[in-house]
Amino acid sequence: MRIKKNNLILIFLVVLGLLIFLHGVGLLRPLENFILKSFSSLNSRFYSWGNSFQASYQEQATQESLLAKIDELTKEVAVLTVASSQEQELREENAKLRSQLNFVKTNNFKAVAAEVISRESLIESSGAGQDIIINKGLKDGLAVGQGVTSEEGIIIGKIVEVKDHSAKLCLTTSRGCKLAAAIQNSTRTQGITDGDLGLTIKMNYIPQLEVVSVGDRVITSGLGDKIPRGLVIGKVIEIRNESNEVWQDATIEPLVNLDNLTVVTVIIP
Repeated sequence: MRIKKNNLILIFLVVLGLLIFLHGVGLLRPLENFILKSFSSLNSRFYSWGNSFQASYQEQATQESLLAKIDELTKEVAVLTVASSQEQELREENAKLRSQLNFVKTNNFKAVAAEVISRESLIESSGAGQDIIINKGLKDGLAVGQGVTSEEGIIIGKIVEVKDHSAKLCLTTSRGCKLAAAIQNSTRTQGITDGDLGLTIKMNYIPQLEVVSVGDRVITSGLGDKIPRGLVIGKVIEIRNESNEVWQDATIEPLVNLDNLTVVTVIIP
């Protein structure tokens, strides 16, 4: 066994010496060039594979980073949108409250500002108009029959039901919501307004001899116990006048959008 091992060492040394000799005289150059060229091609291929793998990895990492950044920015936009919406709502509410305060001060009214907290749906109202609920009631001095105005000072309804901390009011366009009214024409025509299917306001039983024109303003007459004179109800947009009839009718349009009420003022007599 030891002899075989010595023989292998001897053979290895002889082969090594032969290779060194052949390399020295240049006989192995073609083989060496072939081997170097082969290894160079293989090395280039490995290098290309490595670059492709690195580029793919970097591209995937970049996409994941971009997706994470987009998700982060989306959340920031949502937060800022909510904050901006709340700020705008506060600005609008403050503007409405300032308008109401100016209206109350100008007319020396005693008044209570209230927020709309509920609205009867069109289905529940059966087309006759809508009632709305506000967050002030008996504890705040409210009573049935008191007039309610918008931020601009337009009367939009009156209290029909009141509890300790809330009240229901009918809108001027609601059927059965009657107001003592006067037309601002030359004769100050008196009458009663009533809601017309939740859309407009009607003033019926106007004598034929009264001259009423489209565009005339209609105000509260003050004949109601709890609603002062001079609150604007709306303007005349149509007159029904038949020659063979005793009376004529006027259709009145509210001057504010009753669907967008959020803050109102109750006039305390």
